[in-house]
Amino acid sequence: MRRALAVVLALLVVVPSAAVAVPDARLAVSGLTVAPDTPTVGEPVTVTATVRNSAGSNSAVELTAVRLVDGDGTTLATAGNPGSLSPGDTLSVDLTRQFETGGVKELAVVAVGEDANDQRVTIRRPVTVTVEQTPPLVAVDAPRLVTDSENRLAVQVSNPNTETYRNLVVRIDAPDAEPKRRVVPSLAGGASTTLNVSYAPAETGAALVDVTVDYTTATGVDRRTEYATTLSVEPLREDVGVAVEPAPEQQVQPNPAGNLGGILGGAGGSTLQQSGQQESSGPPDALSVTVTNFGNAPIRNAVVVPRTDDGQLPRVAVGTLAPGEERTVEVSLAPVDDPTTVTADVQYVAGGDTGTATGQLDYSPPTGEIQLTGVDMRLADGTLTVTGNAGNVGDGKVTGVVVRVGGATGVEPAYPSRSYFVGTVDGSEFTPFELTAQVDTANATAVPVTVTYRIDGAQRTRTVELPLDTEQAAASSDEAESQPAVVGAAGLGVVVLAGGTVLVARRRR
Repeated sequence: MRRALAVVLALLVVVPSAAVAVPDARLAVSGLTVAPDTPTVGEPVTVTATVRNSAGSNSAVELTAVRLVDGDGTTLATAGNPGSLSPGDTLSVDLTRQFETGGVKELAVVAVGEDANDQRVTIRRPVTVTVEQTPPLVAVDAPRLVTDSENRLAVQVSNPNTETYRNLVVRIDAPDAEPKRRVVPSLAGGASTTLNVSYAPAETGAALVDVTVDYTTATGVDRRTEYATTLSVEPLREDVGVAVEPAPEQQVQPNPAGNLGGILGGAGGSTLQQSGQQESSGPPDALSVTVTNFGNAPIRNAVVVPRTDDGQLPRVAVGTLAPGEERTVEVSLAPVDDPTTVTADVQYVAGGDTGTATGQLDYSPPTGEIQLTGVDMRLADGTLTVTGNAGNVGDGKVTGVVVRVGGATGVEPAYPSRSYFVGTVDGSEFTPFELTAQVDTANATAVPVTVTYRIDGAQRTRTVELPLDTEQAAASSDEAESQPAVVGAAGLGVVVLAGGTVLVARRRR
């Protein structure tokens, strides 16, 4: 009985001694610091841990690792084999990590080592790190600033995070800047917004612009960021150019039929051009006024005020021109009937003052006059056929052109072409016509042809007496009938060449 009790007592003494063996080294994390104090998303965060081997330790310790871990035990940063600690020694280790999201991070520093008896020693100490969103990025764009003129400041605010900013209040501190306060309700992660501010500095040189942004983070914390920049301000340079010239002629596409139908069928208003050419409307009764801003500030409310010696013409608005910009407007000269000097005054506002720039042009109104050219007369069985061209020898458009046979001794207009409607003839153009008359060869000596047309709204009439040689006219008719190569167009004096080019030929003896 006594022997059994002794064995039990012996076991009670030995077993606990083996189960609660304590390492000879006693480690502790005696200090923790976080830098920066308030880190932001994407910014390196350094946790400095001070590891101490207690002075009461019976053994030195060899640190194998110091780690920064998250709440799940995932290692975020490691310092491998940082060194040895004798009893009473301390060692500092930096653990650096970047965080992609904001918020409160519950972390821990874990130090692992071995004492002189190869026993593992581990110590753990928690640490809390609060990561804030990266503040908004601010940029100010102002390519050119000019005194006493309205300039534009483009203030760009960007969110470099993945979370959303809310309640952004942007304040611009610059002399004469308007508005000074702008509100942005929200700005999503990765987004940006541009706020345009009107800025009119009064002095040249360096101008300081401060931008303050108050905002609320995704965690509900109110923050502020500030941005400052220095901009250069130039003195106002006013330079406005005015160029006055005739307005360009309007171009129209040629008739696909090559105008042959107008020649043979008697359609009015046709002209003869080589295939592929364009027809122009002739010199216009308008001027082009080009206003160019050669200065370094916008000009506003620009308007062209044209005038002649007889008075002012209708004004034309130009609007606002940025530096280097130009704009062309047309000024109607329909009221101008006589040659004159046209002066174009351009009135505008630059900075806070009004200005005037002037251009001039000596103008001659386009004129038109119809003359009959290339006239042929053919007599057959008492019927006289008169063909020719109604040519406009001026540079202005002539409208309502009508050619008709007049009455004279031995001459009477006859069917089918007592009169011929030519229509419109542009400057330096012509249109063919054909007339018929009954002729008393014994008494007729001349054929009167009357031309009526309108120029600038005024009607004009002129009569041409065409001398009549009945023998020559009859011979011309016989000659025309003996030339079948002219394929039906010979009677009009028209020759059709290869390739579709149409020419009018005057027959001569």
